[in-house]
Amino acid sequence: MKRKLWMGMTIGVVALGATLVGCSSDKKEGAAAGTTATNAPKESAAAKRGNVTVSMYDRGGVPASEGNYEENRWTKWINQNGPVNVKYVPVLRSESTKKLNVLFASGSAPDIVNEYSTPFRNSLYDQKQLLPIDDILKYMPEYQKLLEQYPQLKKAGTKPDGKLYEVGKVKEAVIQHMLLIRTDWLKKLNLSMPTTTEELMKVAKAFAEQDPDGNGKKDTYGMNMSTYSEQAINEIFGENSSKDLIAWGTKDGKVIPLWDNQLASLTFKKKLYDDGIIDKDYINDKDGAKAKQDFLNGKIGIYVKFSGGMYDLVMNDFATLKKNVAGAEIAPLGYPQSPLGTFTGGVDNPVQMTTVVSAKAKEPEAVGRYLDFMMKPETALKVINGDEGTHWKKSANGCRETIDPTKSKNEVGYALDYEMFYSSGTDKCNFTINGFNTAVPEQKAGSDMYKELQKIYFDSQRQYPGMTHGEHMPVYPADLQTLNTTILKEQNDIFVKAIISGAKYSPEQAIKDAQAAWDKAGGKQLEDFMNKWYAENKDKAFLAKDIMTIARQQMEQVK
Repeated sequence: MKRKLWMGMTIGVVALGATLVGCSSDKKEGAAAGTTATNAPKESAAAKRGNVTVSMYDRGGVPASEGNYEENRWTKWINQNGPVNVKYVPVLRSESTKKLNVLFASGSAPDIVNEYSTPFRNSLYDQKQLLPIDDILKYMPEYQKLLEQYPQLKKAGTKPDGKLYEVGKVKEAVIQHMLLIRTDWLKKLNLSMPTTTEELMKVAKAFAEQDPDGNGKKDTYGMNMSTYSEQAINEIFGENSSKDLIAWGTKDGKVIPLWDNQLASLTFKKKLYDDGIIDKDYINDKDGAKAKQDFLNGKIGIYVKFSGGMYDLVMNDFATLKKNVAGAEIAPLGYPQSPLGTFTGGVDNPVQMTTVVSAKAKEPEAVGRYLDFMMKPETALKVINGDEGTHWKKSANGCRETIDPTKSKNEVGYALDYEMFYSSGTDKCNFTINGFNTAVPEQKAGSDMYKELQKIYFDSQRQYPGMTHGEHMPVYPADLQTLNTTILKEQNDIFVKAIISGAKYSPEQAIKDAQAAWDKAGGKQLEDFMNKWYAENKDKAFLAKDIMTIARQQMEQVK
């Protein structure tokens, strides 16, 4: 089942077990504290306007002609049209948590704190610096509706005392890690699409050894394995470990380190290295830039795509590949079945917590009314996209098309963080698939390819690797965080040594050494912490099944 890309590439559906998401939401939990959107108080003309202070990231993006982050066309519009008086407190993005810590320590923290760092928000909760928002929700009918539609938001925002402290947003569950395969090479070498990890290795080896580009030289790689794309190989074997994340899983109701999964992935990577299937200098390709150039120059048969936009991949990368290699054909390849199961790749976090309220906020009602106003779709559409007819127009699919990119960048581009908590994932016009203009053949091909990727990677037969997205993993206290960092560094060093040391250092010995280092460093303390957290939160935490549920819901919305 193949479709031609405009560049002559084939977009094939790979019949594997399929993906990472769940189906419709499990069951409807109440919005919180017994309130619903229908019993929200009605705002009268005499309602007190109120005052709030709000932190936002200073990214240095406001042109001088527009003012600054504290005062510009959008802050003026918000104050003129919103229900409260707002004062913005910019904090440098690169030093946001440091600056906010100083503000809290001095007693001058803003009422509303917008901050992506989960450890920082957790630290504010631990220090009793936060106000639960349960009683504020009656002023936030927009968020109440969202909590009813996406109960996962309540899971993610509720703290151990059972109260709701964090405001979050629903985003599109975008496929971040995927495999792409040169189907023209498959045809030339008379190979079938690989469906198991054993077949994947055989195909990759053939791509590296049998001169698929026909130039008479041994200058092709079966796969790429740069520092970041290596994580995708881990996911194929069911572990979502990285240089920053230990491979945790559950078995018989307990949280355990996934040693068996790590052994399987390490064995696979070592064979890729020993057999010359990957670039032997992969360890120095920190950001994957060299691997990308090799792919674009037609030198990689199975490309591990790690993050980055789908539109850019189809419209720019594939165009470059076609220019460099006229006969190139590309198809998406789902993660093949491994001895440990069939998994999906990493997904952009579909429920991201962003916002908390200071315990010292003097006007909680004003806080709620501000958040509600900013969450209204018509407000967000205005602030994020600008004015219809000036900055955007309706596109053929009924969504939005930028009129003048430069004008929008200068006059609107800097305003996104004012809407940091807006749920873009509830508007299908924000979905990747609607970024393609299907009236243009090249873009129609990109749209078709993305649909096929979703069908493959979001199939109900696939498991999400690991317990949950990294942003929803529990945050260690300071002493255990130090221990976690120490253990991860030692593990990473051991595993790299196993990959590049040939026969003298086997994967089995590396795992034994990693386990010994784990025991010596006190890894059991991390296990105890994780198991205590899991026992107390497994029924209310945001876990892998929640990611899968939302991703499938969103996929159904654009069919």
